[in-house]
Amino acid sequence: MSQTILPVPRTGGLQVAIHRADTPRALLLLVHGFGEHSGRYGKMISFLNDRGITVATYDLRGHGTAPGPRARVAVETHIQDNLAVRDAVIGWAEKAGDSTADLPRLLMGHSMGGLISGESALRRPWDLTGLVLSSPGLAVGENSPAVLKAIAPVIARLLPFLPVENLDAKEVSRIPEYIADYESDPLVHHAGVPALSAGSLLAGGKKLLERSPGLRVPTLVLNGSADPITAPTGSRRFALEAGSAHDPRPEITYLEIEGGMHELFNDLCADEAYEALGAWLDARLG
Repeated sequence: MSQTILPVPRTGGLQVAIHRADTPRALLLLVHGFGEHSGRYGKMISFLNDRGITVATYDLRGHGTAPGPRARVAVETHIQDNLAVRDAVIGWAEKAGDSTADLPRLLMGHSMGGLISGESALRRPWDLTGLVLSSPGLAVGENSPAVLKAIAPVIARLLPFLPVENLDAKEVSRIPEYIADYESDPLVHHAGVPALSAGSLLAGGKKLLERSPGLRVPTLVLNGSADPITAPTGSRRFALEAGSAHDPRPEITYLEIEGGMHELFNDLCADEAYEALGAWLDARLG
């Protein structure tokens, strides 16, 4: 397995890491969630590489080692960055000198990365073979006071830096060792969620659900039944409505894992989540 680093034009300094499988059969762009970074996905990258999938990763603007105000970036900016990253990865594939350019292309996102990936796939479906959404940010802040959600867009516009929500690491996983690692990671954003990020997440999730019938890409959606960060209600609605404007409708597969928390692949149900992902990938790729 080798790694290549690519600069991404039009993104203010973002870089993509390409983790090559020995004998690739697909190319997948992996998008992390709010407050974290791509360095936390080593296990997922190894799983995908072992299945013959070359993986591209990057830190979202304002996250991890990427430039930008810490975790205070509007979702629309992340979506535009994602489209530019997809262009950079395609450009690399076309210059790779082997059959990489002809490989099926997949897009996978977790949490806010799921919202970004879903919107990116909706806007540009023609170069994607499949989409994977892990605990996507479609229904966030379900436990927040109604008045806070109602005024979130105003706060985001007037006081974008103001922390309006705190993330509890115990809502991420039920594995104490993983929680401790998450809490001690210096590249994870441990402060509150800035109003700009929270407001654009709320609006972005609502918008994607409303537009989801236009989706043209076969999709796997995974959510935990006990996820307190991105409630499964959003994923359930997406699974019912996504692609429904088309005939034939693209295949939408939904799995809700009983008791699962926010990071299904780092929770007690990780084996079930990886098994479902592997089976779906094999069905898509043959």
